Amino acid sequence: MIYILKKVGFLFLTILLVSFLVGAQTTTFNLIWLSSVDMPVSLGVLISSVYHDFLLMTLTPAPPLPLPLLPTIIALGFLIAFSFTWLVLRWVKVQKRIAYGIAGAIALVLIVYLMPLVFFGIDMLAGARTTVGKIILILCGYIGGHFFGTRLSKEQI
Repeated sequence: MIYILKKVGFLFLTILLVSFLVGAQTTTFNLIWLSSVDMPVSLGVLISSVYHDFLLMTLTPAPPLPLPLLPTIIALGFLIAFSFTWLVLRWVKVQKRIAYGIAGAIALVLIVYLMPLVFFGIDMLAGARTTVGKIILILCGYIGGHFFGTRLSKEQI
């Protein structure tokens, strides 16, 4: 029972980590764009913006849902990808951190490329509007999956 709670706890930490990374990437790309059109952007503005976007994008519910939208989308992607990975790892011997890292990256690939289809062609994540932005978001998914797989390996569960 304890190991199941640890797995769920690590999953929530992973979702929070990736939500923070995705929010920070989106905020940073927006601030880079503002800077490119001669808006003054200081380090203080960057830190404040990342902090406020983390609170608003990750921890604040989005009506009409009782849950925050970004972590909910990431959680759905990770639940599907990590469940598939768990099944594959029963037959294929690969390090968990690598397998879950790839699963996290695939989850973010699907999120980045399917969200515009759901939202009528609009990239809801501003950081996903460029190829570089998409690549960085996919790396955020890999980092999250790698973190989750590493925690599972250390716990031997």
